[in-house]
Amino acid sequence: MELKPISEIHAQLGIEPGGRIQKFFTDACRKHMDKYIPMDTGMLRDTWTMGADYITYEQPYAHAQYIGEVNGSPVVNYTTPRNWTLLG
Repeated sequence: MELKPISEIHAQLGIEPGGRIQKFFTDACRKHMDKYIPMDTGMLRDTWTMGADYITYEQPYAHAQYIGEVNGSPVVNYTTPRNWTLLG
C-alpha cells in the first residue's frame, strides 16, 4: 500500500497553514470579536483586512483603542461596553 505525502493529506483535509480550516477559524474569530470593537461611527469596525491567520483593523487609532490609552491618558470615548469577565 502506498501512502500519500503528509502535505498532500493536510491539503485534502484543509488543515495546512493558510488552508480552508485556518481561514474558517480566523473568520469565526473576527465575527466573535466584532462586539468588542469600539463603535461610534462604525469606521473602526468597518475597515479591516483579513488574511488566513490575521485580522488587521486599519484605522490609525485602532492600537490606542486596543490598549485603552492615548498619549499616556485613558481612552475617554470608548463607546462599546466591554464584558471584562470574558477578558480576564
